[in-house]
Amino acid sequence: MNPAGGLEAGSLVHAGIERRWLLHRPGGLPPGRCPLLLMFHGAGATAELAVRQTGWSRLADREGFLVAYPEGTARDPSAPPTFRLNPQAWNDGSGRGHTARQQTDDPGFVAALLERLAEEEPVDPRRVYACGFSNGASFTFRLGAEMPRRLAAIAPFAGHCWVTPARLEPAVPLLYVVGDADPLNPIEGGEITTPWATREYHPAPRASFDRWAAALGFDPARAEPASEPGLGRWRHGPRADGAEAEFLVVEGLGHVWPGGARFLPAKLVGRASDRLRGTEAAWAFLARHERS
Repeated sequence: MNPAGGLEAGSLVHAGIERRWLLHRPGGLPPGRCPLLLMFHGAGATAELAVRQTGWSRLADREGFLVAYPEGTARDPSAPPTFRLNPQAWNDGSGRGHTARQQTDDPGFVAALLERLAEEEPVDPRRVYACGFSNGASFTFRLGAEMPRRLAAIAPFAGHCWVTPARLEPAVPLLYVVGDADPLNPIEGGEITTPWATREYHPAPRASFDRWAAALGFDPARAEPASEPGLGRWRHGPRADGAEAEFLVVEGLGHVWPGGARFLPAKLVGRASDRLRGTEAAWAFLARHERS
């Protein structure tokens, strides 16, 4: 990899499919093992867009950690991916979309990617984190449920937990961030029209938070509320074993990365908001967790 830092492309073949990612390796990493963050883009997006959307690479330069931006699979893998006609997506456990129909083994790809990065980079296996947006957030939930021994904590944004995790042992701490003006994931739940003109029912985000809290062994009804201007907050824990779950609702935020730029029309995704700097908030939560 490039010792001077910056983004580099990587690929491997998994389940007969070439899978790709971008890796940001800051120059001047401190000696020894360092944390690794996996950032999963939303449906229709790309690894490059995730870089621009979130600012994770800039934060990694300041804090000294690796960031990998894996890419999902396109509806037609023989053609270039495009947002509307050939979107890339993740098999998030919802049973929807081309990844479900094709039974794409995205968790297997991530496991293979982690093995590759462990061979080539100074990854601390105790400090591997997953973050995602939209469909990538839903896939982050799935990874946390299926790979609790590989991930120290997760931070999904603007997605749903479509799977029902068993008791999470070891615990996988959760930071879950949504907007209360998200037309694609309504805060009260409901039927939505996707950017690809299909109709879907999306449950209220609170249901995903409660499902994860229960899997951590908390009573969902006993979440501790807090509030500050423009931000709602509910919390469980932390316990002595490190288990905790936090739910943040950003006032006025649509289907947009909090603190980031809006790349799609407001009539489709709603408004951007800087009430929360999502990348910094996620790292502050994730970085305090370490797998024993």
